[in-house]
Amino acid sequence: MSPDAGGASLDYLYHRNPEPGAIIEVAPGVSWLTMPLPSSLNHINLWLLEDGDGVAIVDTGIFSQVTRDHWQRVFAGPLAGRRVTRLFVTHAHPDHIGLAGWLTELLGTELWISETEWNMGRRFSLDPGKILTESGLALFKRGGLSASAEALMQARTLARVPSSPVPELYHRLEDDMILHIGARDWRVLIGRGHAPEHCCLWCPELDILIAGDQVLPKITPNVSLWPGRDDDNPLGSFLATMDKLERALPDSVLVLPSHNLPFHRLYNRLQQLRDHHAARMADVLTACDRPKTAAEMVPLLFQRKLDQRQTTFAMGEALAHLQYGAMTERLERGERPDGAWVFRRI
Repeated sequence: MSPDAGGASLDYLYHRNPEPGAIIEVAPGVSWLTMPLPSSLNHINLWLLEDGDGVAIVDTGIFSQVTRDHWQRVFAGPLAGRRVTRLFVTHAHPDHIGLAGWLTELLGTELWISETEWNMGRRFSLDPGKILTESGLALFKRGGLSASAEALMQARTLARVPSSPVPELYHRLEDDMILHIGARDWRVLIGRGHAPEHCCLWCPELDILIAGDQVLPKITPNVSLWPGRDDDNPLGSFLATMDKLERALPDSVLVLPSHNLPFHRLYNRLQQLRDHHAARMADVLTACDRPKTAAEMVPLLFQRKLDQRQTTFAMGEALAHLQYGAMTERLERGERPDGAWVFRRI
């Protein structure tokens, strides 16, 4: 995820996030809490939905003692005596699914998630790093990194955020599914690009969208090409999701994102995200008057100093934009003898 020019033309419901462990009601039956993150984002927004005689949780926070301690304070304080009916997870990134195993076991509740995200989350939660390392090395070699690829991937693997083992049993969320949560109906809207099968939840009665990472107000969701995924054009999928959300939702909807603040004016934000990627693609096409690898594109697209973690995401994003150019027949993709992809403007 990276900052962009968005956010200024949106209407925010609040001026600051609640402190970790505190709960704010944003609409009847919908409450907001945050958990800390050890990164520049510094927090994730989580949501509580009144569900009959109990409450449902949306997303978990990362797998850490700090997050577990905050949850324990919530269960001993604002949620004392309340039954947790269900745990919904929008997608399988560590800050969203990291405590799924711990929470479901602690609370005796069940996990609700899309099939692709469950499969990915379970694989990575049970893997000591082998899958991540191997897939990352394949990515970097395709992207034109050779000598530094192994060292970079080893550092990334050591720094990865683990997850508690994702439960073996789950309830499958599907696109357009209607969920009866308490007294209201919520519709599942599947988004793609940032994650393979990301679940957003929309309540028409409340005019609220729990957007996860699919639509964020001040940063652009990371859209990366990763090996081993079933989507070889993630940027195309992300842009198609922007169009889908605009068709499905009213502009008046209150967007509850996983990072930053709840906001109105969804259509403005969707257009900002389209414009951001259109500008990136213009830079890519200009640079590819001569053959370029993803590694050669990274310093052109990200004109700031990147640490090792940021470099991995930057490589994925560069590959996603180059691949989108090839899929839309504006770039042609070739292959060097070392296996690296090279892209040139048609």
